[in-house]
Amino acid sequence: MIHTCEKINISGNKLAEVYMHKTADGRYIVAIPDIHWSTKFHELDQFDRQFDHLQQSLNFHLFEGNTDDLAKAIMNMLTIM
Repeated sequence: MIHTCEKINISGNKLAEVYMHKTADGRYIVAIPDIHWSTKFHELDQFDRQFDHLQQSLNFHLFEGNTDDLAKAIMNMLTIM
């Protein structure tokens, strides 16, 4: 399992730790404990599908910040894994 953690601006000036795990079977698990949110998706999914999944999950969770920016920041974390 590969693990990374970054502080990301989630809303205005609010920073939160975003944890990402890549499992041996190719799934990503993303969690932001400060907003009690997590999700998972498969690495073989197309970029647009991964982005849409993140954005829809944040919207469903009633995240009040900019879901576009947060989903983009999470997708940027994929490039360092």
